[in-house]
Amino acid sequence: MRAAVGQVISFAATIVAAIIIGFGVPLAWVWIGSQLQSGSGASTVNFSVAMVILFGIIITYVLLLYLAGIVLALFGPREGAGSSQPRTRMPWMRGMTDTRELKRGPTMGAIERLFVVTTMIVTVAFWLWFAFLAGSPLPNQ
Repeated sequence: MRAAVGQVISFAATIVAAIIIGFGVPLAWVWIGSQLQSGSGASTVNFSVAMVILFGIIITYVLLLYLAGIVLALFGPREGAGSSQPRTRMPWMRGMTDTRELKRGPTMGAIERLFVVTTMIVTVAFWLWFAFLAGSPLPNQ
């Protein structure tokens, strides 16, 4: 019962973190860009403001990855603690001639799972927006 509750809490935390990472970071930088933009014209954006937004989003994601790595290193499962199984090598780390049987273990860590879920949520949200809310790019005649 405890394991199921832990999995549900972990799943819910992953979804919430994915939504914050996927939507919160870009929207926060768009807001910062709107504060930096001179004038009230909504038709053009200064090149420097666009670059601040672009590089701000990238730097924020890199910092979030480092922060997640630090949190995982401090609070995550310890390597070798409580398990007698050796660490498994990921498939992309094997050589092409490596024919040994691969020991199955967890294929994704917490950080990888978080960013995969973030990508899936943002992709689905984009396609829903594109299909139903974006409108036609063609001029109305």
